[in-house]
Order: sequence, then structure tokens, then C-alpha cells
Amino acid sequence: MGILTDGITGHVRGKVGGVVFYTANGQNIARSLPRATRKKRQPTALQALQRERFRVVQDWLRPLLRLVKVGFGKYAPPRTGHNAAMSYNLTHAVIYNKEESRYEIDPAAFAFSGGPIPAPLDVSAVQDGSVVRFSWKNPGGRDIRYATRTMLLLYRPGASFCCYKTYGDGWGEDTLDIQGYYQPGDTCHAYMAFIDEETGAVSNSVYGGTLVLEE
Repeated sequence: MGILTDGITGHVRGKVGGVVFYTANGQNIARSLPRATRKKRQPTALQALQRERFRVVQDWLRPLLRLVKVGFGKYAPPRTGHNAAMSYNLTHAVIYNKEESRYEIDPAAFAFSGGPIPAPLDVSAVQDGSVVRFSWKNPGGRDIRYATRTMLLLYRPGASFCCYKTYGDGWGEDTLDIQGYYQPGDTCHAYMAFIDEETGAVSNSVYGGTLVLEE
């Protein structure tokens, strides 16, 4: 409670709301009270699990931000490509490793793009020196339209960046230059999708398998 020591026009002493009044050197001074610090609540078990799942997907996507911006950019507007990729992979690609008691990404279920174009079939990837050769079958056994290109990705878990191509060759075989990207013995995962260079529409990405890279 504040007290008027010299009438309504005089000095005020005491606390009024979140303000303390006092007199110093003949002057009436007001000072706000310090804010009470909130105790940080410990997350519930369910909240902790959700945060761990979110962190796992976020870490996996971090080297791919530019690629998923294209691959998931039109997947679920007005969401950004990153947010759409987060949502998709949280739902489809996260698994729980019971032996190690932690969440992780299932590489075969992971996707870097999603869209309406028919996806490539029977995707495979093999190393050929400093390149990885991708091969596939076109959907329905027919030629894809001339404006359709490939999106290729070689992903090395734990790396701070990835090796990818956004507009490649859409006619049955394409290569990805991996020179300088890897060390012999690295385990990587190959992915592929189609993109229409005229409209930017994409297909769902397809897993092309695991590669243990050699010199």
C-alpha cells in the first residue's frame, strides 16, 4: 500500500501495484518490482518423447533444407517445404529402436519430396568411381514428358551437408558426382524423385538403397 506523506500533492511512500515509491535526496522516486522468476517445469514423459521425435527429424533434415524447400514446397500450402517435410517424416519415417532406447529415422521410409507426378519405379544406385549411377523404370512403362527431370540425393547420416542434384536427366539413367563428399567405408542412402522443370511439380521421392562407398 502506498502512503501520501504530505497530502495528495506530496510524496508517496510504499508499494502501489508493481511499483515501489520512496524518497531519496528530497526526490520522490518510483521503481518497478523485479519480476518473479518462473520455475521451469519439467516436461511430462509424453512431452519428452515428442520433443525427442521432433529433434531426430529436425537433425536429419538440417543438411537438406534447400532440397526439401523444392521437394515439399507445394505439398501442403501454406506450409513451407521444411514444415511439410517435418510433418511427413514425423508421421512416416520415425521408428523406435528398442535395443538402444531411442528414436531414429528409417532411411527406407524417409522422403525429401512429395507431389502429384508419378514416381520412378525400381530405383537403384551403384557407385562408379567418383559418381553414383542411378537407374529406374518410368511409371507405367511409358516415356515421361520431355520437361520431367530427376532429383537425386545421396545422404550420409551425421554429415553437415548432403550431395544432391535438383534438375538432372530424365531419360532412364543419371549420375551424381560425389567427389569430395565421402570417405571410403561411409554408409550412404540414395533417393530419387521427378521434377517438372516448367511447373516445379514433383513426385514422391523413392528410396534407392544403401551404398557403402569405396575409393
